[in-house]
Amino acid sequence: MTKRPIDIVKERLNTVPVNVEAILRALDVEVRKDAILGEDISGEIRRNGERYVISTSGDEHAFRQRFTLAHELGHFVLHKSLIGTGLDDSKMYRSTEAGDFYNTEIKLAHERQANSFAAKVLMPKHLLKKKIDELSQSESKPDVSELCNLFQVSYSAMKWRLVNLGWAQQVEGIN
Repeated sequence: MTKRPIDIVKERLNTVPVNVEAILRALDVEVRKDAILGEDISGEIRRNGERYVISTSGDEHAFRQRFTLAHELGHFVLHKSLIGTGLDDSKMYRSTEAGDFYNTEIKLAHERQANSFAAKVLMPKHLLKKKIDELSQSESKPDVSELCNLFQVSYSAMKWRLVNLGWAQQVEGIN
């Protein structure tokens, strides 16, 4: 029996940082991290025959690229039937006419789902709790920047995840 994509993702949420590229390879999705995309485009997912290719802008920080890869992975897992020939996402993670694949099937709710999916993939609850607990043993509260570096995510992504889990008070540096 073939594994569902979500099961392949879940099996690989066991390292800090999560290797999102390995997840994509396990799903037979090609990754391009140095793409030349439109000025306002962070990433895209396009169909290439039977396979999919996820590209991120080569001009963006590595942590931003990781989030973009995970966001596009979210579209692949959650919204594959809506992707059609492709979908691009702006820097605000919205499908826009600025790119090659303006996709009117993808609504704001889908973008929010992909963002939430990306946060859960890059900062799995069990791993984030474990790191907060480990770091709390050596200091009163871990600093958010330390968690950002461990999980290789931006401050805004980490803050969003901690706030949504109700854990912001367990970490220093959240404003």
